[in-house]
Amino acid sequence: MALIVMSVVGLAIPAVVASGVAARPAQAPAALASPTPSAATPQEAAMFAAMMASHHQDGIELTQMALDKSTNDGVRAVAQRSQQNQKAQLPQLQSIAQSGNMSPQPPEAPLARFNEQEMTELRQLSGTEFDRKWLDTFSSHHMSAIMMADLQRDSADTRTRDIARQIRDQQLQDVSDMNNLRDQLG
Repeated sequence: MALIVMSVVGLAIPAVVASGVAARPAQAPAALASPTPSAATPQEAAMFAAMMASHHQDGIELTQMALDKSTNDGVRAVAQRSQQNQKAQLPQLQSIAQSGNMSPQPPEAPLARFNEQEMTELRQLSGTEFDRKWLDTFSSHHMSAIMMADLQRDSADTRTRDIARQIRDQQLQDVSDMNNLRDQLG
């Protein structure tokens, strides 16, 4: 069940972003503020961690691109902070996944193609155009992770619950900062 929900979450976010509807939420939706409690099974916790580990690896690649290409101090600061957070969380996620005999799960084919298209477009941009596109892309990337983390915030597994809450809190702050930067860039 968790795999289906997380796959849907992973596919829904890019579809919404592609249409330009939710690339820059002003605030977290109410559903993110009070998720429905769930007592995830150890296997669901492992699946979450495996999928989030892969998601973090993609996030680290995105943040490195911003560090390499952006000249905007705000964009670079968000990228640096997020990269540090995701690199610190990655071993924890891998450990939780391994406890359920799982390894990082790559995104499903449609999402993988979408991600590669986004990366290709980002590679071709520079200056303010790059910064705007990166902020939009990384905000939606974070919103997807926040939604996945919300599904585990009340997990019976304390390691999973703790890292899910940490991911949610850190990435909501990043999204808020990115929204402010995006507004500044116009």
